[in-house]
Amino acid sequence: MNFEINKLYHGFKLEKTTQIKEVDSTAYQFIHEKSGAKLLYLENTDDNKVFSISFRTTPTDDTGVAHIVEHSTLCGSRKFRTKEPFVELLKGSLNTFLNAMTFPDKTMYPVASQNDKDFQNLIDVYLDAVFYPLMTEMPEILMQEGWHYEIDSLDAPLRYSGVVYNEMKGALSSPEGLLERKLLNNMFPDNTYAFESGGDPESIPTLTQENFINFHQKYYHPSNSYIYLYGEMDIMEKLAFLDDEYLSHFDKIAIDSSVGVQKPFAGEKQMRDIYPISSSESKKDKTFLSYNFSSGTSLDVTTCFALDLLDYVLFKSQSAPLRNALLKAEVGADVSSSFDYGLSQPWWNITVTGSEAEKTDKFRTIFTDTIKNLISNGIDKELLQAAFNITEFKLREADFGQAPKGLIYNIQLMKSWLYDGDPVSQLQYEDLLKDIKEKIQTNYFENLLQEVIIDNPHKLLFTLIPDDKIALENEKKLEAVLAEKKAAMSKEQLEEIIATTKKLKLRQQTPDSADALATIPMLKLNDIDKNSKKFILEEKSIDDIKVLLHDINTNGIAYFDMYFDASTISADKLPTAFLLVDILRKVATDKYSYESLANAINLNTGGISFDLSAYSRKDEPDSLLPKLIVKSKSLVEKLPDLFALLQEILFTSKFTDKARLKELIVQSKSNMELDILNSAHQVVASRLSAYFTPSGAYNEQGGLSFYPFIKDLADNFDKRYDALYADLNELMSMVFSRKNLLISITVKEADYAAFAADFGKFAANLSDKQLPIQKFEFTADKKNEGLQSSSQVQYVGCGTNFIKNGYSYNGKLLVLSTILRCTYFWNKIRVLGGAYGAFVRFTPAGGLYFGSYRDPNLTETLDVYNKTVDFLENFSIDDREMTKYIIGTISALDAPLTPAAQGRSAAAAYLRNIDNTYVQQRRDEVLTTKQIDIQNLSQMIKDCLNDSAICVVGNEDKLKQNKDIFKTMHNIFEA
Repeated sequence: MNFEINKLYHGFKLEKTTQIKEVDSTAYQFIHEKSGAKLLYLENTDDNKVFSISFRTTPTDDTGVAHIVEHSTLCGSRKFRTKEPFVELLKGSLNTFLNAMTFPDKTMYPVASQNDKDFQNLIDVYLDAVFYPLMTEMPEILMQEGWHYEIDSLDAPLRYSGVVYNEMKGALSSPEGLLERKLLNNMFPDNTYAFESGGDPESIPTLTQENFINFHQKYYHPSNSYIYLYGEMDIMEKLAFLDDEYLSHFDKIAIDSSVGVQKPFAGEKQMRDIYPISSSESKKDKTFLSYNFSSGTSLDVTTCFALDLLDYVLFKSQSAPLRNALLKAEVGADVSSSFDYGLSQPWWNITVTGSEAEKTDKFRTIFTDTIKNLISNGIDKELLQAAFNITEFKLREADFGQAPKGLIYNIQLMKSWLYDGDPVSQLQYEDLLKDIKEKIQTNYFENLLQEVIIDNPHKLLFTLIPDDKIALENEKKLEAVLAEKKAAMSKEQLEEIIATTKKLKLRQQTPDSADALATIPMLKLNDIDKNSKKFILEEKSIDDIKVLLHDINTNGIAYFDMYFDASTISADKLPTAFLLVDILRKVATDKYSYESLANAINLNTGGISFDLSAYSRKDEPDSLLPKLIVKSKSLVEKLPDLFALLQEILFTSKFTDKARLKELIVQSKSNMELDILNSAHQVVASRLSAYFTPSGAYNEQGGLSFYPFIKDLADNFDKRYDALYADLNELMSMVFSRKNLLISITVKEADYAAFAADFGKFAANLSDKQLPIQKFEFTADKKNEGLQSSSQVQYVGCGTNFIKNGYSYNGKLLVLSTILRCTYFWNKIRVLGGAYGAFVRFTPAGGLYFGSYRDPNLTETLDVYNKTVDFLENFSIDDREMTKYIIGTISALDAPLTPAAQGRSAAAAYLRNIDNTYVQQRRDEVLTTKQIDIQNLSQMIKDCLNDSAICVVGNEDKLKQNKDIFKTMHNIFEA
């Protein structure tokens, strides 16, 4: 576009234009003169367009008002009159991203789509939601999304409910979530970060309708907004729309949304607190020790980049000196760290997990002494260079997984924009890299450590200690508070609560009218591409080894994966095999110590990792294809170095360093304990899959079932070492064979010949010994487990295998999944039940899974699952609504993939015997789904539910109260 500085375009004055070669974009920074809205447009050729509107939202209490407003704006607006336009968009949009996010000091409303018409619809709905929400006139919205009293009868106990209330009960049940909250609040006690923007469950019920509305009115004004557009679009059309429909109706005003400046502490602070564990859980090695520092401002891009690099150098790599010093001194099981400059003042956090409170002083001493030693003797330049290389690789790769690039760039530039800095500075890294590379050869990094760690008074040493009584005490305290509140209420007040609750439930249960639904813009089926995206895959061969070539533009990066046949591993060795894939590349080899190996990987590649996973072929639930997968990536010209490192790791890894091996095992145990609590819904899904299929049972050996094995190794390492050493070496000799090896290479075909030559040399070293296939015995076992934890909420799962019940996979199941997830489960489990979310999954191998997330209920949710049949038998909608569900289903099928993900998804499909014809057939079935097809699936769901099993992770007392529904019930760490 030929824009001119200081010229007006539909009310927007262009203030600055910047070429950003790093992201292949031109940035245009505008100000809307009448309303004061700020707008940044990143112009480029990306068809995955992104829009967002963000507000600086600075809470002054722990009620979670910022979070609750974020939820509530999307519950109907001036133009879009349904109860939840957000859900209507989930059902019937081609979005590639649709969400809203609350941060400690901002609230963001981003959307993305590859379809121009859909993109415009999303923008309109979101702008109307933030500026004209129905929440200001409907108190039921705060009740639903935030909190409300609930009571079934005059004699029943009073209780709290609400989506955010239950979400935060779940979020703060995680020790890591609780620790992060306490650290942030105590590092910045004098500004907005002192408060929990998500909401503290103890404080959420103090939020009033008046304060709720006032918060929106204060902060949700164009003068406090940051509008972002990214991708290929008609920008003049967008500016005209923004001005005509929204911004021209507001006048610029002064809004105090400042974060506030936290002055440095007078000196180091030391604090301790407790967190809940279940009564049956051991407190041993469950303490968190955390050291925290803040210095400077996030607008200092160079210093923040350097500190982020130092964070990697000191803590992230296997060669990280400070991390290794702490582990060698046995301060704890593992060390994690983060450098967060998404706040106005950056915050560096270093946390030791799996420790004891009495080690706090030792932690501080070793930490400080090691830092001083690094300052005095210098940081290893090779270590700095290796960290620099991997950082540069990731910047240039720009692989953000499933998230649209434009969204990640949006979040990055807010690090400056929100604090009145230059937003594009966060995306310009070429000069920064050059500057930092030069600084590596100086004492710059040592001086930075002196300034930020040693001489800095603004630091907090925090100890978080497990307590096996506090969870029950908190529950009793809440019961007492609610009983006291109820006792203080008159009969009339209680009847009013009952009436108000009924009114809320009536609103929730009343379907939106046809007129209201018609206000939500949507596409037509002829807007949808009838053809599925094709797998990019060509079968080749190198020295009789099958090759899958994915000819994709990767900007000079080669993504190379090897799928070794793991069917030679006997069942009794599987736990050791799952340990092996965790520790490979973290132990010494013939040429490298484990520290120097980490450096070599970072200097020459984009990363090497290992995985063990069993696949099953489509329509064959009893099929089992176990693979040990080696994933790697490097620049094409660095492929010889990559293969040299792979050869070193696969053929010469050593397990003779007992101290190192024990260290890795203790780390694995500690990390698993945290992962289990943070990903309870995944635990549930994995357990259910293991009940019904060999592949599910196989993969679960690396899931919760792996914990007793790793715990036993950690607790009895000296006794187990000799046998473990023998098993690890035996596995190394049997797995890395050319027999049945499949490789996948994602790269431009022009680079394939060079790859093939390098791989041929590497493959010559692979064993060609034929080993016997080991039988993996599997017997279906519906365990119906209750897994107790310290969580205040539940994760309720129900599953089976529909192919084993005589049914087959087809595209209509995908539409059913959208319908259940966005309508029946959303209304029953989230809206009425107060859970944060619910999931539905059907797989080509017959897997069926229903699951809830951060759910205050248990049997009520199982009852919802069981009544799915009734819902389907009575399912009745018009063609417009059916079209909406079809479009929403296609949206998930057409999600854009990065080059690496395109290659890996094609390889996984190949293993599952899924080809382009199969995918097109499923798409055709989706596009032709009718209401009667969904109704007819009721018999399948009925038969499957009759054969289903349940698995629940949840609150210890809640599970005990419902013990009769479980076949087995125990603490989650006793699986």
